[in-house]
Amino acid sequence: MPLTIQLDPGESHWTLTLIGDLDYSECAAFRMTIDRILKDSPGSTIVDLSRLDYLDSSGLGLLLSLSKEYGAHGGRLILVTNDAVDSILDLTRLSGIFSTASDLQEASVMVADTRAS
Repeated sequence: MPLTIQLDPGESHWTLTLIGDLDYSECAAFRMTIDRILKDSPGSTIVDLSRLDYLDSSGLGLLLSLSKEYGAHGGRLILVTNDAVDSILDLTRLSGIFSTASDLQEASVMVADTRAS
């Protein structure tokens, strides 16, 4: 399924909802979207993966790279996950690398905590 990216600029952070597949063929479009956000607003961003149907190693590698970039800019990339994404993160032993939340409300609290510190 092609990737659809829904953007919500919010007041204090961006939220991107990914729907469909995040695989090699879709990484470039996702990367361009994130690059525009990082250029204009390098704070924290929430990426909602709860409606993702498929995540391959290219998508996972891109998320890892983006997480490091956000950290280098003093921001934070927070992933809202589903059971399938959680399983992939556990299987690849990356669950401790990413900041994850179970829903958008929890992720928003994490953004607020980042801004407060």
